[in-house]
Amino acid sequence: MRLTALTCVLLAMLFVVSGTIVAASKFYVPENVYSQYAKKYGSQAEIRLNALIDLMDSLADATDDKKVIEVNKFFNQVQYQTDIKTWGQSDYWASRLEFLGVGAGDCEDYAVSKFLTLLQLGVPQEKLFLTYVKWRDISHMVVTYYKEPNTVPFVLDNYDKSIQPATKRTDLAPVYSFTANDLFLQKQQGLGKRVDPSQSKNLNKLKAIDLEIMKR
Repeated sequence: MRLTALTCVLLAMLFVVSGTIVAASKFYVPENVYSQYAKKYGSQAEIRLNALIDLMDSLADATDDKKVIEVNKFFNQVQYQTDIKTWGQSDYWASRLEFLGVGAGDCEDYAVSKFLTLLQLGVPQEKLFLTYVKWRDISHMVVTYYKEPNTVPFVLDNYDKSIQPATKRTDLAPVYSFTANDLFLQKQQGLGKRVDPSQSKNLNKLKAIDLEIMKR
């Protein structure tokens, strides 16, 4: 069957929504959300978001280790900035689109963005935790990645951008680890003791964050 020029144009348009190639993508941002994002944050923010979508598509069939390395590297390119300076609040947990939109964030923003992205890429949830630590007596958040159960986790951090075993991060003192459903008093090897999740207000903060990026 021969296609007319108009038909070819219409088919091509199916691959483009708001400047983002989506039809061939496994991951996408709904058109109305993308349009609002672009209008609010501008062209540089569009570039950052499109780069994340492209990265997620490229990692869909990669190993868990590869996903961890590349996602950590991607988000660590974003500028660090305190919540007070960015949002005018002392403790604000941004979504990924907010984080990439303003192009800046604090430790929770790096950690939550990495955590959610890796979960969407299919890294098993039992391997990934958000972990509060003390860094030079300052509260800090990282992602911990367990390649195997009850082993020393690897640390995904925005201060030290290299991924190292927790036992090599002597500058960090683990406090507790959590997901949207679990809370553990943390130690360097293994998850430690599971405690009542209701003890942490951060679980509700995590659950409240809109994914915004969807998977087909």
